[in-house]
Amino acid sequence: MDSGIIYVKSYREGSDVVDFMKEVYRHPEFSHFLVTRMDAINVREYFREYIVENGISSLFNFSLTYDAVMHGGIHVDEIANVVLQFVEKLKGVKDLFIIDPYFYSDDPGCVALFGKMMSEISEQLRSVTFFTNGRKANKKSAMHSVLQNVAPKVSIEDVVTEEFHDRFWVDAEKNVGIVMGTSLNGIGKKIALIDHLSAHDARDIATLARQLIGGTE
Repeated sequence: MDSGIIYVKSYREGSDVVDFMKEVYRHPEFSHFLVTRMDAINVREYFREYIVENGISSLFNFSLTYDAVMHGGIHVDEIANVVLQFVEKLKGVKDLFIIDPYFYSDDPGCVALFGKMMSEISEQLRSVTFFTNGRKANKKSAMHSVLQNVAPKVSIEDVVTEEFHDRFWVDAEKNVGIVMGTSLNGIGKKIALIDHLSAHDARDIATLARQLIGGTE
């Protein structure tokens, strides 16, 4: 039996999914259909079966099934909006760790996106620590300048390290963070993931990062 995912929304104020289910079972002709309520955990098996059968690339040919997947089929502006929505979850951050081996870039579009990201979370920001591999340090002035324009009083520190491979933005105090599969200058060029970190992972990453502060810059 084939199955699919159906989106249902009520246009009547006060009606919800429970009312929809009651309406379905009022009609005997629907008795040969299974209609049930599921959340993201329940439907993951259906997505897994679909990917095994059709390949993950099939998801990108028609529509974006999950906003955390960034790929070349989406306009760069749309991807930027996705990134900004994730970064907004860091609002209220005071001490921000940006961990990205290849973070620095003087590309105007990349610098502008960074400025927008920082504008979203700059209200209480007091420090930003960049953890990079140091190989693009000659391009850091553009990023630092836009950060200082957004948050003039922010303290900026650079840590050079080879300890990290992935890209993380972490609120070092609240154990909140996001992970990105690409640096900002790679957005839209290759398929990449952006997602929220669990509190446990964010705490571990912040702890490991703190151990590197005060090293060679």
